[in-house]
Amino acid sequence: MDSRAVRTFRVFVVVTAVVAVALGVVAVAWPRPTLVLVALVFGVHLVVAGALRVFAAVRGRDTAPVWRWTSGVVGGLVAAAGLVTLVDPAIPLVVYAVLAGVGFVAEGIAALVGGVVGHPGSSRVPTVVSALLSVAAGVAVLAAPGLALTVFVVVAGVALVTVGAATLLLLPPRAAVRR
Repeated sequence: MDSRAVRTFRVFVVVTAVVAVALGVVAVAWPRPTLVLVALVFGVHLVVAGALRVFAAVRGRDTAPVWRWTSGVVGGLVAAAGLVTLVDPAIPLVVYAVLAGVGFVAEGIAALVGGVVGHPGSSRVPTVVSALLSVAAGVAVLAAPGLALTVFVVVAGVALVTVGAATLLLLPPRAAVRR
């Protein structure tokens, strides 16, 4: 690789790592506003994606009517979900948390059944322990979905800071680029 390409790649890595650290610090320092901002951005995306899908359905005269109707209805629902998100970002955030909690509980129950009846290739004790932890995590998320979301954002922020800092620390020194 030529030295200009290496320098360009190095700048890309540094900028990406610094942005990751900055976003991680913001997420850790202000988890709730970070969640709201993410929900709002997601809401805008849903409105635009839904509107484009409806537009494509209306304009798609050469496509099958079943596709046009399906695309139009789905687009309308997606846009409506986006509008709900923009009006009150807490609603979809809580819905996501509740769905995650239900998922944890369902996975835990399925794993518990597998651990009790046994299935090939798995050990019962670790499977049962994992199942019980999954059910407990699901119950915790269902009991306090707002807190669960905040914890998730803080953990994600710490991960961003860690990965960004590690990237910067592991970047070869500039002298190595010149060789």
